[in-house]
Amino acid sequence: MDIRFDANAANELISQMNMYCAGILQETRGLSEIMNNTDGWNDNQSKAFKNNVKELNNDLKTALSLEKDYMKTFQQRVKELRG
Repeated sequence: MDIRFDANAANELISQMNMYCAGILQETRGLSEIMNNTDGWNDNQSKAFKNNVKELNNDLKTALSLEKDYMKTFQQRVKELRG
């Protein structure tokens, strides 16, 4: 098997990962906005909804942190391969 480094493909992957991370940030901000505007809600499901949104927000933060670590490692590897 012949494996070759393709700098253009690596750059495209980095670009796509950056867009993905930006999307996660946007979704996290959207969830935060929802949480900041729920004070007037007074129904039986509002507490459950708030808890679910908090869990989603935490999951998004975890995913973003993992993606950041991945991107750092990937970019370092690309730099090494370029010499």
